Amino acid sequence: MTTSLFIALLLAIEPPADPASPVVTTSESPVAVASPTSTTEVVSTTATPDAVVTTTSTGDTVVVVQEAPGASPAPAVAPAAPRQPIVEPLPAPPEPVRAPKFRRGPWRGRFWLGIRAGLTGPLGGERPARSAAVAFGAGVDLGWRVNNWLGLGTGLSGQIHDAQYVTELTPLGPERKLYYGNMLNWDVAFARLFLPLRRRFQPFAELGGGMASYERPTGGYILGGQVRYGVGFDGWVGEKVTLGVIANGRTTRLDQKFADGSVKHPVGTSYQILAELGFHW
Repeated sequence: MTTSLFIALLLAIEPPADPASPVVTTSESPVAVASPTSTTEVVSTTATPDAVVTTTSTGDTVVVVQEAPGASPAPAVAPAAPRQPIVEPLPAPPEPVRAPKFRRGPWRGRFWLGIRAGLTGPLGGERPARSAAVAFGAGVDLGWRVNNWLGLGTGLSGQIHDAQYVTELTPLGPERKLYYGNMLNWDVAFARLFLPLRRRFQPFAELGGGMASYERPTGGYILGGQVRYGVGFDGWVGEKVTLGVIANGRTTRLDQKFADGSVKHPVGTSYQILAELGFHW
């Protein structure tokens, strides 16, 4: 009985674990069993084409891909459609115009306005129709271009014509004063003939006439007529602007009446050298 008790104690006492040897504890993981009703994705695979490396006669290395036997051919790719440019339709053509309706007028404006200023002086003739002083003169012209070589216009100009000293009695005694006589010219109509050049400079000659009014230095007026003639040119400095020079001559005939009823018609000629600024439209 004593021997049996000793064997039972030896079996009950476990030997201590060796610290150098690891202790591995294993456990069984639960296995999930798919139910018959669960769905699984079916993946179909095809054989991968084999790549064959070959060498051409020129020494180039070419990789040729061969399809596996039984593999479905790759879907054909349709070529991209060519791009078509978007072109807007042209507008409808204008209606035909008959030849007589084409404009055949001047090439730079139908009308012009000329502002001129310069010097005037005597050339010859009788007093008081002939001027007696080299003085300042100015004027303005308004014209219509009939075509590229002909223009019609009208103008107004004036200048200092002469001067006269007059002795006047003042509270301080006699005093000598200087008074000026003026000539006013109205060119009722004149024609200007242009040299038909389509260039920056366009020469011209002009001829016209109208009425004249001489204001005497001592007062009073003498009326008469006058003729205008000369040459010049227009220089285009812009699309509608010109600068020009005009050399004019004027021959004036006055109707001079005296207190006794007699009438005299003196005739005199003067010159005008003028610069002109022109506006065309």
